[in-house]
Amino acid sequence: MVYVALLRAINTGNRRIKMADLRSLYEDLGYVDVATYIASGNVIFDSPSPPLAADLESAFSQRFGFDSEVFLRSAADVSSIIDAVPWMSDGAVVEVSFLEREPCDAQVRELEMTSVEPEKLAVIGREVFFLRGLGRGAPTIHKESTSMKVLGMAMTRRGLSTVDQIYFKHVIPRI
Repeated sequence: MVYVALLRAINTGNRRIKMADLRSLYEDLGYVDVATYIASGNVIFDSPSPPLAADLESAFSQRFGFDSEVFLRSAADVSSIIDAVPWMSDGAVVEVSFLEREPCDAQVRELEMTSVEPEKLAVIGREVFFLRGLGRGAPTIHKESTSMKVLGMAMTRRGLSTVDQIYFKHVIPRI
């Protein structure tokens, strides 16, 4: 089965690693057909059984000397995420934050109340969808740190275009 590991805060500040080294780690762990997509910690791999994020985080920390949370999604999960995007319009910049677990209803309501026009937030399952109301490159009113505080959990954010590329270039050809 195909899995996608999305690592948090890779190649930011002093947390720099080469994607070839990250691929090597996953291969050393016994995963096959390991690929990475761009240098932000996106690993696509095949595994006969569901991997555990904690095991991947531990191996990463041991190999690279710093911690990075790992958010795992199956090929079916990624397909569902793409299908669930709540807004599609010309020029819209949508980002997806991957969560550790699905938040409770009260957390979802509280987070969605932090949305400030022209930006929009929507929580669907284990993902937070964020519409950048002022477009790519413009400063955002809502910060990822606000989402993490309200939800009480870590997350990692990717542009929808990155999620699409991971799925259509790296996942679809394997399934």
